[in-house]
Amino acid sequence: MTICVDMGATEIKVAPIKEKNNEIFVGEVQRFPTNAYLGKQGIVNALRGAIASLYNADVDGVAIASAGDIDTISSVITYATENLPGMIGFDFAEFCMQEFNLPARAINDAHAALLGEMVYGVGKAHLDKRVVMLTLGSGVGGGYFADGDIVANEENDYGRFGHICLEKDGRPCTCGKLGCVEMYLSGRAIHRDADKMGIDGPDIFEKYAQGEAKNVEFVEAFRNNLKITLDKVMSVSPFDVCIMGGGVADWMGEHFSSITKDLGYSIIRASLGNSAGIYGAYAQYNKERKIK
Repeated sequence: MTICVDMGATEIKVAPIKEKNNEIFVGEVQRFPTNAYLGKQGIVNALRGAIASLYNADVDGVAIASAGDIDTISSVITYATENLPGMIGFDFAEFCMQEFNLPARAINDAHAALLGEMVYGVGKAHLDKRVVMLTLGSGVGGGYFADGDIVANEENDYGRFGHICLEKDGRPCTCGKLGCVEMYLSGRAIHRDADKMGIDGPDIFEKYAQGEAKNVEFVEAFRNNLKITLDKVMSVSPFDVCIMGGGVADWMGEHFSSITKDLGYSIIRASLGNSAGIYGAYAQYNKERKIK
């Protein structure tokens, strides 16, 4: 059994995965608060507790998806915003070996979500294509798949599509830049902007579908920002298909297709939901098995 962890700024999801005869079995997903407001020690304590909740003699290792830039060879966080304060330089492999005597591999959470979709989800039907993923959650993550694997390098800024500049001299981002996509398309941004317009958050997309004027205005602005984002992503990571996931995609619900249509791109909804990072962490942990 492998303990699979998806660590975000708000919560840590953890689930066991067992494999038999090339078929995987994912156990119940548990959730723990990340406690990022307590700084590094709070985050590390939360991570320790999440892993310990599933630790037993049958565990062979820990597969981790985490926010931040991750060196997948060393499993070290090379960069993180203040969403994970104090975590730059954190070594997941060293931590898991010291605390649990278990090997570990880590990958960026957005890259994990895409890898999970390509190996186990909706992406399996598009393995011969170039695929990007936008994960619209509390932040905005990105990933790029081409030629059979995740592509993350200096040429595409390691798939950090959430930190592409959407609006010059725009809103300040936690990464230190201005006008990042994350400040406009994340769940937090949508809630904030809707509140400014006096729109009821939970019903934003439902009332858009019903034709309420304020909601139509709001969602059309969202669609325009999404179109600009995809245009800019295309310029650094040419793609055939965009997989969209995260809490915002779930929020759109049955209106996902109508909200994402006519933007000039093939956009499909992620199929693994909030568990995509769990699946992708496992796929990364078992990377010697080729994607096929």
